[in-house]
This record gives sequence, structure tokens and C-alpha cells, in this order.
Amino acid sequence: MVNPRAEALLILNNVINKGAFLNDELKRASNKNIKDIDYNLLANICKGVLKNKILLDYIIRKNSKLRLKKIHDLILINLEMGVYQIFFTDKIPAYSIVNESVELAKKNGNKGSISFVNGVLRNIVRDKEKIIASGYYIDDLKKNDYSKYLSIKYSHPQFFVDEILKEEGKEFTEDLLRKNNEEAPFFIRVNTVKTSIAAFKELLDKNKFSYSENSYSKNCLEILNPENIINSDLFKKGYFYIQDLASIIVAEIATDKEEREILDLCAAPGGKSINLSLLNREASILACDISSARLRKMDQNIKRLGIKNISLRENDASKINKDFIDKFDLVLVDAPCSGLGLYRRKPEIRYNKDNEDLKNLASLQKQILKNALSYVKVGGNLLYSTCTLSKTENEDVVKSVLKENDNFEIVKTMDQDFKRFYPNIDNTDGFCICKLKRK
Repeated sequence: MVNPRAEALLILNNVINKGAFLNDELKRASNKNIKDIDYNLLANICKGVLKNKILLDYIIRKNSKLRLKKIHDLILINLEMGVYQIFFTDKIPAYSIVNESVELAKKNGNKGSISFVNGVLRNIVRDKEKIIASGYYIDDLKKNDYSKYLSIKYSHPQFFVDEILKEEGKEFTEDLLRKNNEEAPFFIRVNTVKTSIAAFKELLDKNKFSYSENSYSKNCLEILNPENIINSDLFKKGYFYIQDLASIIVAEIATDKEEREILDLCAAPGGKSINLSLLNREASILACDISSARLRKMDQNIKRLGIKNISLRENDASKINKDFIDKFDLVLVDAPCSGLGLYRRKPEIRYNKDNEDLKNLASLQKQILKNALSYVKVGGNLLYSTCTLSKTENEDVVKSVLKENDNFEIVKTMDQDFKRFYPNIDNTDGFCICKLKRK
């Protein structure tokens, strides 16, 4: 049988130190011989550590004679797991948490590691109430360095906190960070090629899946109890596609149903192309991506859904394609980005992107957008979207490219030049959309 804490340690090491994705690792673990109760524990620990890592490390630092950089990777993760369970789980006794952590240290460290883990965690358990009373040691920072306080409390990179504070203020920023530490909703796009919205709701009721509607898109439903829905006949028969509400809105904003030639320049995994197809069945949609593997996966989804008007092509969006020039009524550029809007859904992103990464991505985004503008017919539209909230990858990119292309103008989206969606306002992933029209 699988030891849930040992498996959680393996997963977190793969995610934090080896670049793996949490959702992929959890899926792999779920396919092992593991009880539901054990899987729920390991998933809780993995998500909890990643959503609170900066705070957990701060608590460890205050109780360790060793600097964090001197602690072996596996031992540090073991401590993070222990501290998370001490402060953020209710049903596990403290002595059990310490004992399980010591057992993991025996398997992944030396004698020094065992006594070190035991000592640090016992100190924290002994002072637990004092630590909580001090706001996990950070109450004083609230007055002296509010940005650092928020960064530690909600475990978000400080460069991200600084930008949101500057743009939106204290109350909004803390609300956003708090929301990012909650569980992300599970949205689906109903496949109206195979069923109607009303008929699909009846199928959900029959299969005991609860759902809620939203004010943005009638084609989108939030599934409130999504466990096992991917293994259901509803999924296998292609009645729906998993996609966040913000991504669904992108396609609905993009098309006016009159466009006949559509290009999705950075298409994989394909959700926006699929939605464009469902909205505009008379259109011919060319979906491109640089990755052949991702295109193959996209092709599987298209076939499952029974969609006929999407063709796929391997293409590097950063290089001009002369075959595309002046050819399309609509070009969608869902640009490769930092993913800062996905902190709630993919908390590991918090620890692998910084300001320098944003600048490098912006350079790539500008090149892709510049190429994409040349593919739009006179009178045609281009929709630029990202799942990030930074101005560096949105306003700065678009405005820089438009300076060299005065034959395009911004068309307002919901009365805004750059429409943003926020987890704490719209219950979506963080997204930014800008629509351009060729004069």
C-alpha cells in the first residue's frame, strides 16, 4: 500500500525541485494502489504546502539554527509538510505529525537529519499558540513592510504583490491573494454539437452531478462535485470539454459568427479553437502550435467531441509564415505567458517565475503579436489574450507593437481597452483580453 506522506514528499520534490506539474503528479498517484482517504491526505498536503510554502519556510527559519539553503531538499520539504499539518489540519494529533515526519527523515536523511526534524517540529508544537498569536511571526511586518507581510502570509512572490498593490490597492490585493489560496472551480464547456444545454443539464442530474450557472456564458457550467466526472460516459461520449470560464469567454468575445477564416496561432491544448468551432460552425479554423505532441493530444479531444471544422498544423508563431499573410478574418493569439493568473489552479507557478522571466516572455509575445497582425485581413480582428495579470505581458506588449502598426486600433472589450478577469471578482482564472481591429 502507498504511504500517503511518503508519496506527498516524492510529489513535492518532483514539483519544487524537478519542474513537474502538480496535477500530473497527483493523477499519477491516483492510479496507484491507494485508498481514497490516503489519496485525499496526500493531495491536501501537496496543495497545502505549495499554497503556503513561503509562510511555512518563514516559520521554519524562525525555529531552525540552520539556514534554509543549508537544509537538504527532502528534509526541508519534510519540515514544510510537518509545519503545514501542525497549523492547517484539524484532525491529526501533533505527536502523530512529528512521529511521521521523523520516520520520513529516517528514510531520506541521516542521524543528524532525524534529530533536526524532531527538534524543529517539537519546538513549533510547543510554541504553537504563541506563533499563532504573533500572526505566524509576521504581525509586525504589517506596519513596517505591508508588501512583504502579504507576500509571506499568502505565499505569493513579492514582485507580484508589489504590482497588484500598485494597480489595485491594499484591500483588493489581499482579497485576490486570499482567493488564490482557495480551491479553483471546475468549469466545463457543453459540447453543443452533441447535445443542448438543457439536455446536458438533465444528464448531469441523472448522473448526480451538481452544477451552477454563471452570468458570463450560458455554454459554461461549474461542476460542484467533479470527482469521477472525467471517468464518466458524459466525458467519454464527448458531451463536454474541461475549460475555465475565462478561457471560454475569450472565444465568445473573439468571434462575431461572420468570420469564415479563423487562425488560432498558439492553439494547444485547444480549448479556444474548440469553443470557436462550437460558436461558428460555418468557419474554417486553422489551429497551430509549435509542439507536435500537444497537437496530437488536441486532435484526440477534437475527435472525442465530434468537431469537423478544425484543421491542425505545426507552426512556430515566433517566425513569420508567408502563407498566412492577409488571409484571416480573425486571428486569436493566446500568447505563451508566465501564467500568473493561474496561481489558484497551479500554485507551483509561484516559485518558478520572476520579473526577469516576464521580460523574456514579453519579448517573445511582441514578436508573435507582430507576426499575427500581418495575418489579419483588412477589416478583420485579432484577439490577444494571456492568463497573466502583469502589465509587462499585456498593456506593454500590445502598445509597443501598435506603435509600429498604426493600421490597427483597439476595440473595447466590456468597455475596457484591456479587460481583466480576476479570481476574487469573477471566480475565474486571472486573464487579460485585448481586441484589435485592422482599419
